[in-house]
Amino acid sequence: AHTRIGAAARAHGVENSIISVLTMHHWETLNHMAYKFGKLDKVHGKLALKILGSIVQQSGLERITHVYCLAAHILIQAQMHSQAMSVLKHLAMAGFSCSAIFSSLLRTISRCDSNPMVFDLLINAYLKERKVVDASKAILLMDNCGFKASTHTCNAVLNALVEVGESKHVWFFLKESLARKFPLDVTTCNIVLNYFCLDGNLGKANLMLQKMKSRSISNVVTYNTILYWYVKKGRFKAAMRVLEDMEKNGVEADVYTYNIMIDKLCKMKRSTRAYLLLKKMRGNNLSPDECTYNTLIKGFFDEGKMKLAIYIFNEMLKQSLKPSLATYTTLIDGYCRSGVTGEALRVLYEMQVAGVKPSELTYSAMLNGYCKASMPGHALNLIEDMKARGTAINRTMYTILIDGFCQLGVVSKAKQILKSMLVVGINPDVVTYSALINGMCKMGKLDETKEILSRMQKTGVLPNEVLYTTLVCYCCKAGYVGEALKYFVDIYRRGLAANSFIHNTLLCALYREGMVTQAEQFKQYMSRMKISFDVASFNCIIDFYCTRGNMHEAFSVYDNMHRYGCSPNVDTYRNLLRGLCKGGYLVQAKEFMACLVDIPYAIDQETFNALLLGICKDGTLDEALDLCEKMVTSNFLPDIHTYTVLLSGFCRKGKIVPAIILLQMMLEKGFVPDIVTYTCLLNGLIKEGQVKVASYLFQEIICKEGMYADCIAYNSMMNGYLKAGMIHKVDMTIRDMHHNEVYPNPASYNILMHGHIKKGHLSRSVYLYKDMVRKGIRPNNVTYRLLIHGFSKHGMTEIAIKFLDKMVLERIYPDRLTFDVLITVCSEKSRMSNALQLFNCMKRLYMSPSSKAYSAMINGLIRKNWLQQSCDVLRDMVESGLEPNHTHYIALINAKCRLGDINGAFRLKEEMAALGVVPAEVAESSIVRGLSKCGKVEEGIIVFCSIIRAGMVPTIATFTTLMHGLCKEGKIADALHLKGSMELYGLKIDVVTYNVLITGLCNNQCVSDALDLYEEMKSKQLRPNITTYTTMIGAICATGRILEGQKLLNDIEDRGFVPSYKDQILEWRMENAMRRLNIIRNCRKEITSKNEVELLHADHESMHEAAED
Repeated sequence: AHTRIGAAARAHGVENSIISVLTMHHWETLNHMAYKFGKLDKVHGKLALKILGSIVQQSGLERITHVYCLAAHILIQAQMHSQAMSVLKHLAMAGFSCSAIFSSLLRTISRCDSNPMVFDLLINAYLKERKVVDASKAILLMDNCGFKASTHTCNAVLNALVEVGESKHVWFFLKESLARKFPLDVTTCNIVLNYFCLDGNLGKANLMLQKMKSRSISNVVTYNTILYWYVKKGRFKAAMRVLEDMEKNGVEADVYTYNIMIDKLCKMKRSTRAYLLLKKMRGNNLSPDECTYNTLIKGFFDEGKMKLAIYIFNEMLKQSLKPSLATYTTLIDGYCRSGVTGEALRVLYEMQVAGVKPSELTYSAMLNGYCKASMPGHALNLIEDMKARGTAINRTMYTILIDGFCQLGVVSKAKQILKSMLVVGINPDVVTYSALINGMCKMGKLDETKEILSRMQKTGVLPNEVLYTTLVCYCCKAGYVGEALKYFVDIYRRGLAANSFIHNTLLCALYREGMVTQAEQFKQYMSRMKISFDVASFNCIIDFYCTRGNMHEAFSVYDNMHRYGCSPNVDTYRNLLRGLCKGGYLVQAKEFMACLVDIPYAIDQETFNALLLGICKDGTLDEALDLCEKMVTSNFLPDIHTYTVLLSGFCRKGKIVPAIILLQMMLEKGFVPDIVTYTCLLNGLIKEGQVKVASYLFQEIICKEGMYADCIAYNSMMNGYLKAGMIHKVDMTIRDMHHNEVYPNPASYNILMHGHIKKGHLSRSVYLYKDMVRKGIRPNNVTYRLLIHGFSKHGMTEIAIKFLDKMVLERIYPDRLTFDVLITVCSEKSRMSNALQLFNCMKRLYMSPSSKAYSAMINGLIRKNWLQQSCDVLRDMVESGLEPNHTHYIALINAKCRLGDINGAFRLKEEMAALGVVPAEVAESSIVRGLSKCGKVEEGIIVFCSIIRAGMVPTIATFTTLMHGLCKEGKIADALHLKGSMELYGLKIDVVTYNVLITGLCNNQCVSDALDLYEEMKSKQLRPNITTYTTMIGAICATGRILEGQKLLNDIEDRGFVPSYKDQILEWRMENAMRRLNIIRNCRKEITSKNEVELLHADHESMHEAAED
């Protein structure tokens, strides 16, 4: 190897000879070949490589390091550095130690008359293979042997050590470099400075900067490095000080310096401050580049300041900077995200005219804008236009379309697009399938996702962590925790790892479903799997308790965070603040906010907006405006969400004029109100009855100004028309939605259905229900409640119950209101078996009827004499925390007495008294009335006397009932004695009591005494009623004492109950009065008892079919 092989002309022949000798293992032949010294070139290098390849194929010679080292030296001599690097890489990766390789290179360097470049190549080989520690060892070994590595090589190794985070080796190498006096420079210092920053030690980094400044070796890279990290950590004041320091020390900031600041400020939604830096750049004679302007344009668009973004773009044009593809794409994306797709389309045409070809990202942004603006038709037209231009439609674009239709709830169209992908030969990936499955989950079609998952896996596309997260999340949201746990197990079965979000979601779902024991077990499982409870886990539990309004438990979990050594973050504080606001603890929320102001990084824009929302909902708008001022002083400028919350607050209080002024302020400040803002204003106008103004705003401003209305805006208008009784306008609005390709959601159908049910158009309601199902829109709880309530109200209880059955089959659990409606209707119609079945169903679902439903059920059971069941329901009402009405107990006591269950009646009386529903005397009196009403007057008198002996005074109703019983038995004297007792106890005798006594006297032919009581009534300023007059005239006519009734007849005529016929004979006048009074009495009875509902002329068969489908 030390000799030089002969002339290049004979090199090929020599090469073949040597290869042949080596192949046949004739090693001794090499000693007899003729050699000649000469300069090596690439021919010899190639020969060396072939010989190396032949040698390493021999058994036992694969790991001879000196052979590789010899080859490396020859290749360097032959100027074949890349091939030499390959040989050294092989050595580096072959498992040899750095010392062994270096020793072999050192031993062979003199034999090959090579140069130290081989060591530099070895170091580079180590760096290429990320074996950074070995590279640092090689440099030190070089120094030990008297070879000095170049400054560039030392810096490269140091930088690599920093990048891989080898802290111990960084400091060791740096100390050795200083001790051995390696040629270090400003680049070395900058690398160390960057290391301090990477390690999060900005204090040491700043100290390093000061030392560099003192030795006058800091440059623009030094400042840019520390500036970048200050900005990244959000320390803008420190970053600004660095910028000022650069100017003081004569280090000129470059465009990159300013771009660092501008980029971070824009990402932090502080684009206005970023623009001030741009102006400062110009003041320092620095010309912003295209990247600067693109960053600012995107930043203003992200903040919803579209006008300012356009201003920056125009300024860019004035600076003679030609917009690039990135600029146009940023503009299109910004316009689309602002909902102004018309302008985005104009920019697309403009860039094509300018000769800038749109990229896939450009078209994707445009498609995404159309889909977000609920304009799927335009998106499909763009796809067709792209095809006509020969632009390939890629998988990403199809995925955007699928996601767009899924977001609109049109899953069937999304499935068609998936099929069209397969037809044109584009295979969907896991992202495409995830978009479709996400849409299906949103529409509640969780069962159908299994089919898509199966098809997806058959084509070799396996679910990823994101897809499993979607499935687990929506299963938990729908209450299918068992199904979510199956997916959770499947994640680990497939070798994936469930992320923190999945664990948090499952934990929340278990709490939300009331499965606290299982939640604790799941916590233990997380501990066994060594999944730490980070701040996200605590936030999840806090949010759960806040949502339930249990702020005591929420703050208890918050305290536990500190005990577990977990620091709360801005989300923690925001959840607690939002929970206080939602729970009605607004005073405490304000106090909590005052504490948060003093905690660094505890509040953000959303935190202020959360408190602002709570204050606006409370209606204290002055405080809301004060909070906005406080936001500004805290360096948080109001964003579009802030203005929208304020505007909504004004509308909620009916202050429409200030709301409109606020909208104008938004426009003046460069904010573009979105459809949410306009929808709040629409709702405010509708609430104040200004439906025509709302309609104008909707048609002329929203629809005609390029602000395409979404489904929620249409729903608001339909709701307004419905409240105004303009059902025809509701139908027109639905047609407009279809025309503008805005697809109705369940709420749209519910509003329309509600309008038709109010009008009594039940057939139309059933048609709408069928149309929902046909279009793949799943009816929700409100849909079924409307149908059940509508049919129940119009007497079609059977159909209502069938819809309830269908609702349960669809796994949509009825709410309390739905059950209340059905129970009340069944009870009123005395269908108590159905009512009790519904009641038991509610209990199984851990629900309780309302007080009204309980009352209807108890009354219905009493009417059917199902007394035991009525008592059970009454006791359940008490256990549910509702206060029963005393009339329930009295009706039951009466029924028990009527059936002879006196002991049962007394038990109910004791229960009523124990609950404190009525005073003790009222409870005791109820027994007297019950006994008297069922004819047990003697027993009633015994109880009555016991009440008197106990020092209690029975109620007026008790006296009256007992008198009525005595009168029926002909004991008029005893009844009149009770009247005297009433007066003795100071009870005021009413018209009903007098009527009872008068009726008793008349029935016993004591008409004169009855007339005396009548006069007594009048003397006490009590007005006799129809019953009084009917009874008296009947008795007078029956006894033939017509003359005694002359005065009574005059009173009746004076009261206007009958016409005055003074010229007729007295007998005729008495008979006429009697007849007319009876007519009046009977008419009143009919009006009181009338409870008929006119059934609609509807197609009953189709209604039954709809309920049974």
